[in-house]
Amino acid sequence: MPDPSTLAFGLTYTGTLVVALLMFLSQVAAFTALVALAGTVRLLVVSVRALLRPRSD
Repeated sequence: MPDPSTLAFGLTYTGTLVVALLMFLSQVAAFTALVALAGTVRLLVVSVRALLRPRSD
C-alpha cells in the first residue's frame, strides 16, 4: 500500500496543476474575446465614419 502522505501530496499537486490550467485557459479565452470585441468595434467605427463623412464631388 502506498504511503498516505505521498498520495495526498500527489493529489494536491495534481489539483493545483488542474486549477492553474483552468485559470490559464480562462485568461486565453478572455483575451481572445476582448481582442475580437475590440476588432468588431473598430470595424463598426470605421464603417460609420465612412458612411457619415461628407461627399466631395
